[in-house]
Amino acid sequence: MTDPGRPSVKPLDGSKRLPLLVGWRLRRARRRRRTGVLVFAEIREPVRSLTYKAGIVSVREEGVELCSRGRGAKTPRFIELPPGPHRLDFRVTRMKASRSTSFLQMVDLKEGEILVALCDPVQSNVFYRRSPDVDSWVIGVFPNWEKR
Repeated sequence: MTDPGRPSVKPLDGSKRLPLLVGWRLRRARRRRRTGVLVFAEIREPVRSLTYKAGIVSVREEGVELCSRGRGAKTPRFIELPPGPHRLDFRVTRMKASRSTSFLQMVDLKEGEILVALCDPVQSNVFYRRSPDVDSWVIGVFPNWEKR
């Protein structure tokens, strides 16, 4: 059994199929030669559900929130970052602080690289697809895993 306070973090490679909107947003950012982070949270809870397990997915750098995704935000979000080293804090925050999870990731972005972060948080009111037992993240720098 996994620790509920620690999220599951896996590397993103070419074998994982990206959600349609993420692929579209990634192609758009690459065409414009942008550098940054692309965040997508797969939140399947209804907007009107009331639960203490409802999470807000966010990315922070040096204590400053770069972006957050909640139940009302169903699209991926791109955050422009300058090339160079970044210490990013990925977290899922819930009303009950004991249920929140986070982890730090050091990343050194080169010009034109995009860090793709996909999050599938624990969701209590999901009937049509089983929710994971722990918050799970899939993270990778594009184009390092690009199929050639």
